[in-house]
Amino acid sequence: MSFDFNKQYMRTKKYFITFSVLLMAVVTMGQSCISLDGSGGTKTSGPAGFFLSIDKGETWKQLSAMPAVDGVKQLTSVSVYRLFTDPQDNKALYWASREQGLFYSFDEGRSWAHSVEPFNLGFLYSLSVHPKDKCTFVATNGRQVFKSDDCARSWTEIFREARASDAITSVAFDPFKTTHIYMSEDNGDLLKSEDMGKNWLVANRFGNKLQQISFDNNKEGLLYVATRDSGLFRTRDSGASWENLKDRFSGFPGSLEFRRLYLHPQKAEQIYWISEYGVITSRNAGEEWEAINLVTPPGSVDIYGFAINPKNDKEVYYTGTLDNRSTFYRSADGGKTWETRKLPSQQIPTVLYVHPEKDSWIYLGYTIPPKE
Repeated sequence: MSFDFNKQYMRTKKYFITFSVLLMAVVTMGQSCISLDGSGGTKTSGPAGFFLSIDKGETWKQLSAMPAVDGVKQLTSVSVYRLFTDPQDNKALYWASREQGLFYSFDEGRSWAHSVEPFNLGFLYSLSVHPKDKCTFVATNGRQVFKSDDCARSWTEIFREARASDAITSVAFDPFKTTHIYMSEDNGDLLKSEDMGKNWLVANRFGNKLQQISFDNNKEGLLYVATRDSGLFRTRDSGASWENLKDRFSGFPGSLEFRRLYLHPQKAEQIYWISEYGVITSRNAGEEWEAINLVTPPGSVDIYGFAINPKNDKEVYYTGTLDNRSTFYRSADGGKTWETRKLPSQQIPTVLYVHPEKDSWIYLGYTIPPKE
């Protein structure tokens, strides 16, 4: 899932503009970057929103219908920042947008509903579904954290960041201690609540700009915290102690610049780190890494979308973007050989997701770059 805009690195043939989407600001919360041309805007065209392929990327159809009182609306102008899912319910999808809050679907994306306030507008940075109650969520707009106990029909504030210079980047339930909620901030603080958000404490101060919290659902106590440009931290004991994995990235130039962290949904300790370098993977929770040999050389394209087939992780998918041109890449042999396919829109592809049961289904999300 999911996307923000950071600076562009490692290429001298492109003009760059740095921007991101800190709530009410012009900096800091990126999970990826996007290159802009020298004229002050990325030249893209076509619809945004979600598409679905039921044949592993051969063909695509748009998933944009939102039934309303006055008829069915099409969400083709709504940008996709992230896609959040629920391991308890494979039909449930949560679309975090860049301007219009939260959209959700309980029928695999065939139809969407729009959240009520406060997530009926603005930027939705992160959402997490309770591990045992699929109608309980926590979500953040970067300034506050809200909880819903009724499948997004209403929201209650459980935390507010008072410092205007700081922003909340990610929220997550602990899948094993289900009353525990974690929250990261771009000032480097990791906060924790042990009572469903009633009270909060500082779990750790990293001193780095935090971007994403990810629990390994297959191993209790294993938690990762990704930073924007300083690599990855790991705990194996639910935060009692932390390890800085930055030095493990030394053989991969540009790999400290974070784009995505993807955890294998079924295999403990198997993780994928997507960065300015490209894609590297570890099968021992970040102790050792190896590069996936992409068809595009390291640093040559921006990788916003990445996914594997959870039933067969030799099937790997990613999107590569150079300036305003994007391509879909797929491999059936773990990256030894690759095929390319044309994408259904000329906007920026930001999300790839493979259905956990119907593994020929691939979801693709697009964003429209903001105009300067």
